[in-house]
Amino acid sequence: MQLHIILGSTSVGKTARSIMLAKQTFAPVIVLDRIQIYQELATGSGRPLIDELEGTTRTYLEERQVVDGELTTVESLSLTLQIINQLSLRHNLLLLEGGSISLCTALFKSGILDNYQTTIEYLTIQNEAAYCNRLWSRMQDALISRPGQPSLLEELDRVWLDPRKLAFVRTVLGFDILVDWCQRFGLSPYEMWNTVQEDSLKVELIGQMFSAYLQYSRDQRRAFDSLVVEYEQRRAFPRTKVGANERSV
Repeated sequence: MQLHIILGSTSVGKTARSIMLAKQTFAPVIVLDRIQIYQELATGSGRPLIDELEGTTRTYLEERQVVDGELTTVESLSLTLQIINQLSLRHNLLLLEGGSISLCTALFKSGILDNYQTTIEYLTIQNEAAYCNRLWSRMQDALISRPGQPSLLEELDRVWLDPRKLAFVRTVLGFDILVDWCQRFGLSPYEMWNTVQEDSLKVELIGQMFSAYLQYSRDQRRAFDSLVVEYEQRRAFPRTKVGANERSV
């Protein structure tokens, strides 16, 4: 049984890479992400649209409602192992893709990977400037509504009047900044969208979101660098380390 792990920071191209490999190998993708399980937060979490999957199979840890609150790291790891066990009955290869620091750390340190023929594809950032441009564009796009894909402000607006939902959503990267902005101006997310159309405010908002995501990306890189080194020291299996724009296994 083989596990192929696609590891990397936010917006580095993990989803595109996993879809490409899934099309080539017909293997299912298990998503190592604790936020993409919320369909209500699809845009904020970077969850791909059905059409973007190009017919490949993508398995989330579970389908959870925002009102259910946080899925803990312990719960996430347990669900990951259950899914691996279930899918291994029908597949010889499983693709695991994600960037959750807590879940990936728990998975690597659990020792479970030693029970399988495990390979790691670590997508790294080769050009920091190009990566920052891509991350900035993602922040811009996330604030724009598209057919079948609401904006972050629309997703926030849908939970705005429910204190239980809002309490959880404001802990999620990106949404935390939007909540602070809405409260700062005393506006609902729907009203906020019209306010930030002023260029200076829009640039300021995108800039704050960009800075938060960039910091998280750096945290991911530090964590994953350490995990991969520790894993290499423990196992003889080689890993594949490729740049964000490279596409080789």
